[in-house]
Amino acid sequence: MKDKKENHHFFLRGLAAIGVIVLFLSPLDCLGQMDELFGGVKMSDNLETVKEEMEKHCVSVEGISIDTEEISFPLAQFTEQHLICSDCKRYDYYFFDKIVFTFSDGQLSFISAKGDGVSKISDIEYYEGYKFYTGKDNMVIHEKENEAFFLTKEGLHTNLFAWKNPYLSTGKVVTKYTASAVVPKVFKFGEAIQELKPRLRGMTTLLDEREFPNGEIQLNCFGMEYAGFPRKIEAKFNTEGKLSLLWILTAKQEESRLRKALIKAYGNPIFVNKTWEVFHDWQVSLRKDKPEVLVLSKEGVEKHKIQVMGIGENH
Repeated sequence: MKDKKENHHFFLRGLAAIGVIVLFLSPLDCLGQMDELFGGVKMSDNLETVKEEMEKHCVSVEGISIDTEEISFPLAQFTEQHLICSDCKRYDYYFFDKIVFTFSDGQLSFISAKGDGVSKISDIEYYEGYKFYTGKDNMVIHEKENEAFFLTKEGLHTNLFAWKNPYLSTGKVVTKYTASAVVPKVFKFGEAIQELKPRLRGMTTLLDEREFPNGEIQLNCFGMEYAGFPRKIEAKFNTEGKLSLLWILTAKQEESRLRKALIKAYGNPIFVNKTWEVFHDWQVSLRKDKPEVLVLSKEGVEKHKIQVMGIGENH
């Protein structure tokens, strides 16, 4: 899920504990987070550019200009403007009651946001025992194991911080992972989360549960071996509490290997376009615009067909 996760998962320094976050963001340090949360909005953008983007995601967008003699914002010398965006939604899990973009002398210089979406961005220790830091290095520290990880954008998507790197161990360690692209048998569609979780605990390096505002639940399963590597698998449960789909997070660079593994497991794809390669009666799909494998229950196949043939799947 991502993740999400993926991933996907974006990390902010200084997350306020009171439920209101004030974001001091710079284009260098936090472009990834801003891109995810605000649809590509960048510091130094003008009001009209931000307004055009946020109108896609918010119920209402209102601009306010402060009279010259009333300007008090420290970063503003000549003009001060604020764009107030209410009831905003990004993807299926970032919800904000209000986002305020502040412009100094015509350029975006500050963002404040409030709402449930804050808790979905990340906590400084969102996963037990791990600490996340923004910046160009995308650093993750696992204090208990005295380990530090520095990730690329692709590494964040695949959640490589949760990989138990065998080369960190003493001596020469060669690890062979399950090469099969068959969906792990532990996942049974229609099963309740309470039934699945106990079986997963011994098969994962980390298990994290997230509840979405619409009542769906996602179980993030780290370290699940699939197609040659331990991966993050996002198991989603519908509003009835039943397992309905899986997202298996992968990387673009391994697309050809995954294709070969999927063909070995299920035969040649039954449908191909620029975004999807579909296998196994539409229940298994290789996604190419965002590197993932989607696995569906039989009940989810028809909806997926419509989306693939039409506008595509959003995740």
